[in-house]
Amino acid sequence: MPDYLRPHLLTLPIHRAMIRAVEARLFAEMVPELPEPIIDIGSGDGTFVQIALPGKRIIGIDPRRADTREAAQRGVYAGLCVANGAAIPFADGSFAAAISNCVLEHVVPLDQTLREVARVVRPGGVFVASVVGDRFPRELLGTWLLNRLGLNGSQYGRWFNRISDHHNTLSRSEWTRRFEQAGFTVEVCRPYLSDAALKLFDFSHYYGAPSLITRALTGRWLLAPPFTPNLLWEPILRRIYEAPAPDDAPYYFFVLRRRYD
Repeated sequence: MPDYLRPHLLTLPIHRAMIRAVEARLFAEMVPELPEPIIDIGSGDGTFVQIALPGKRIIGIDPRRADTREAAQRGVYAGLCVANGAAIPFADGSFAAAISNCVLEHVVPLDQTLREVARVVRPGGVFVASVVGDRFPRELLGTWLLNRLGLNGSQYGRWFNRISDHHNTLSRSEWTRRFEQAGFTVEVCRPYLSDAALKLFDFSHYYGAPSLITRALTGRWLLAPPFTPNLLWEPILRRIYEAPAPDDAPYYFFVLRRRYD
């Protein structure tokens, strides 16, 4: 299997590299033969597809025009459009598979979007979705620290969800219910990123804050990737990257099958 950690460390700030590398490995392990054509719901700037799914025939949709322009410059999509997931501009059954990588927690309206994904995926087709769960706000480092100090840590969790634009941080059972209600059968649900790793993820947001300035000024997260201090973190992040699945976790990786009507 390719190593997905190092390419992400040479492309993204620490917090993004940590989570995206794990997700790329899950794609490679659990859906190595993803059928084409594929629709990417929330394609963003195209970084993930460029590293995790090169050479695949993928059509991306995203409501953000700037991100879609950047994805187009990467040249990794067979096609791109600026569109909302609640009104996907393709005919019924246009795709053999769909992917959505850490997007659905941001989506409003969620149920309508899931129904639209089910509509454009052929019966029997695959939908792979990574999502944020209900443990996320409870297991952040800031939440833990405030609770240890006798303060209300849940306020930090709510604040972090708000600045992250998280509208749907649902339990495993609630995510399952929403997918099934939309027309999918859950084949696999794998928790990923331990509670301890999430605390490092939280801390690394603050450590990596200067990358926001770099991004704003240059359009890149890292100025000189071969010399990035990100690589100093690699021994720690590799343990997270290679860790076995926990019993429960702040994130869930779903492999779903479109039901036959």
